[in-house]
Amino acid sequence: MTTFFDAFISYGRPDSKEFAIALKERLEEQGLNVWFDFDDIPLAVNFQNQINDGIERAHHFLFILSPHAVNSPYCLKEIELAIRHKKRIIPLLHVEEIDRKIWQQRHPNGTDEEWKAYQAKGLHSIFSNMHPTIGKINWVYFREEIDNFETSFRRLIKLLGQHQEYVEQHTRFLAKALNWVRHHKQTRYLLIREEKQQALSWLQIRFKDEQPPCIPSDLHCEYITESLKNANNLMTQVFLSYADADRNRMEVICKRLRREGITVWRNDRDIQTGEAFEEAIYRGIEQADNIIYLLSTASIDSYRARQELDYALSLHKRIIPILLQEIPPKQIPIALQSLQYIDFTDNEREEERRLDESQLLKVLYLDDAYYHEHKVFLTKALKWKQQGENPSILLRGYNLRSAETWLQVAQTRMQHPPTPLQAEFITQSLQQPPLESLDVFIAYSRTDSDFARKLNDRLQMQGKTTWFDQESIASGTDFQREINLGIKACDNFLFIISSRSIHSPYCADEVEYAASLNKRFVTVLHRKIKSADLHPELAKVQWIDFNHRDGDFNANFNPLVRTLDTDRQHVHSHTKWLQRALEWEDRGRSDDLLLRGSESAFANDWLQETEQERKKPAATTLQKEFIEASQNAIAAAQAEKKRRRDEMLRLQEERAQLLEERAQDAEARLAQEKKHAKRQKMWLGAVTTALVGAVTASFLAFSSYQESKRQRVKAETVAEEYIQELSRSSLLLNDTGRKFDALLEAIRAKALLNNLTTVRSEIEASVLTALQVTVHSKGFREYNRLTGHDGFFDTSFSPDGTKIASGSVDDTIKVWSVDGQLLRTFSGHDKGVNSVAWSPDGRIIASASADGTVKLWSVDGKDDGKPLRTFSGHGKGVSSVAWSPDGRIIASASADGTVKLWSVDGKDDGKPLRTFSGHGKGVSSVAWSPDGRIIASASADGTV
Repeated sequence: MTTFFDAFISYGRPDSKEFAIALKERLEEQGLNVWFDFDDIPLAVNFQNQINDGIERAHHFLFILSPHAVNSPYCLKEIELAIRHKKRIIPLLHVEEIDRKIWQQRHPNGTDEEWKAYQAKGLHSIFSNMHPTIGKINWVYFREEIDNFETSFRRLIKLLGQHQEYVEQHTRFLAKALNWVRHHKQTRYLLIREEKQQALSWLQIRFKDEQPPCIPSDLHCEYITESLKNANNLMTQVFLSYADADRNRMEVICKRLRREGITVWRNDRDIQTGEAFEEAIYRGIEQADNIIYLLSTASIDSYRARQELDYALSLHKRIIPILLQEIPPKQIPIALQSLQYIDFTDNEREEERRLDESQLLKVLYLDDAYYHEHKVFLTKALKWKQQGENPSILLRGYNLRSAETWLQVAQTRMQHPPTPLQAEFITQSLQQPPLESLDVFIAYSRTDSDFARKLNDRLQMQGKTTWFDQESIASGTDFQREINLGIKACDNFLFIISSRSIHSPYCADEVEYAASLNKRFVTVLHRKIKSADLHPELAKVQWIDFNHRDGDFNANFNPLVRTLDTDRQHVHSHTKWLQRALEWEDRGRSDDLLLRGSESAFANDWLQETEQERKKPAATTLQKEFIEASQNAIAAAQAEKKRRRDEMLRLQEERAQLLEERAQDAEARLAQEKKHAKRQKMWLGAVTTALVGAVTASFLAFSSYQESKRQRVKAETVAEEYIQELSRSSLLLNDTGRKFDALLEAIRAKALLNNLTTVRSEIEASVLTALQVTVHSKGFREYNRLTGHDGFFDTSFSPDGTKIASGSVDDTIKVWSVDGQLLRTFSGHDKGVNSVAWSPDGRIIASASADGTVKLWSVDGKDDGKPLRTFSGHGKGVSSVAWSPDGRIIASASADGTVKLWSVDGKDDGKPLRTFSGHGKGVSSVAWSPDGRIIASASADGTV
């Protein structure tokens, strides 16, 4: 724990020792911690180192002005160190000069000549040899017998309290920066997380209408911006391109940029030992938002500077030229002639320099978010291409959404548009199938960033999808929320063990959150630690020691990959069901989010296997509740479905019985009426023939006719009731999903309606309603029926939608027009045809058969009914066939568990181009992706 001091007292002993002691005591009475060399330098230690350390760790440098202090080489060293560190210096005027009497007391044997020589050198006064910096600062007056000590002391206390937090941060960040330097600027000593952000905020504080108490030193600025660079995966805001002759000018610009908190890449500081110079230069350009090009005759003649400029232009980087000296226009590189440059040729005066620097900063901040994203997506795209289009590096989640939005805007820009590689990378990211989870979450202390970056890169090269905060957190997002989302989404929680990570409260939070989700822990030992200091959750796991084998990274990396691949499917399923369970929990355990069908079965099987075999990681309580709730919901739904089905069947049986009884009654009545009418007709004829015209007989005949009419009306009333029942039954069947049966009932009602002598409007309306509802019901419309096969196995529409191909159990393929006309029949297979598929141009049909072959048939009649080609090679029947989008390759799936690719143009000599094996059982279906780069296969082994 670093101890800080409120004040360091620098003084001249002969003149001010008693005053300094009194001042120290009064300051301590105020609760201040004071560094004072009278009692703060232990014996047998390096005196100067102790003094330097005191100055570094003190918030204020109190310099007691006196002739001896001003002229002391020791005090001078202290002043210069305080100035170099840009400390808050408060001069306290104690003694302006000493007279001959005081001098004589200190030099009893001194002569007049010596005193005059002493005066001539100005050693008797504070003014002759005063340090210029001290002379520019307002003093606090503590002159004995002139100034009131208490009044001056109150003024000093007030001064010490002004901007106290700002001054204390100055000291704290300086101490950390010096510690970083003393440890050879290792990244493990840089600022991290909130402290890094606090430092940047402190650095950007500006004082208006008053002088700042102190200002950041160059070391402050470098340390804070290097911390920012380290946290941003070594990416920067500016790449400085210059000639060696302009190094001094470059230094000035670099310091000014760092003073603003801007990260800078420069070739004399950012190339690692042993790294190829040109590769490092290119990496620096790639990973910078802007290229500041120092334009001079030297840089125009510099091969390296020209090379940097050309590469930056090829990446569509923003180039900001700074003119350092007058150059004839013809000598300026063509690429820069159209650019507006910032003129630094006339900034000799401070005001001019500030104006030029302000113009540079204005340009850098203009549209800076766009150029930052341009850099990020370019860097990732280059990494993706360098690793052979490694899909593990493709963008996902919010990074992908951000990239898609950026690309849409970028493609409309005239200046610095996206490169073709960026567009390809983002497009490929958008086209990738969604991932249910990532392989690894990398947890580490930011002091171990270099090792974590290397581990992340190697895992990605091995095809592992990683969550690494330097790549996975978009700017402006809630950091902790994204961390938690990352842990939830990953199968493995990989923790890099070091002395800093195991004592980091942030890392401890991540460990505890991962443990609460029962994540699988994988630990990597980076730096030696005491095992007793490990978090209990980390102590349960055997670490992989990367210090073994003399620290050979590659040798130690292999056991890590083997560990990650162990029981991979179980761990992946753990993440999948955990995410579903957490979403269910977050949304109030809504039934809508429960698992259904095969998903529920798979989850339940996983849970049973996990518990029976005691697999690690174990299922969480929430996962168990989620899967159990899904099972219960399915059981309840099945019970309800069975109840409804039984109820509907009962109602249908009752209705059918009732309808049958009514139909029989109606038919009997109609038959009776017809029989009675026939007898009446015969009777009337006999009467007419016999010329029986008696009134009584006529009356009887009329009465009989009337009775017959009443019976007909009664029979038709029963028929109407039956028709209405059919209409209602049709609507009920349609509502329950039996749309075809509904249509048949409606047609039956319409046929009976046509047999009635008279039709009531409400009866006709009920029948028409049933017909309209069923005929136009969503999801059902019978356009035509094609008959001619003994039994169908598969059908397929031609690309233009005018024809249909059908494969049948009768070993044939038929081609039909959509109006039902049979156009062609192909015979040639020895067994049933399982699958038919049209070529993209609609000219050829491919058929897959149980006889183990795939055949091609010409639809335009040029094959004389014989197959164009026959592909043989599967060990069992072929279940599915599919054309590639370009029509050049056919994929076939077989019961032998394989998928084969065949060339349509005949260049394969009848042999498959490729064979994919991996399913445990027969493959039942195969399909191409729209771009023709991926094939999906479905198997009886339960996998795709």
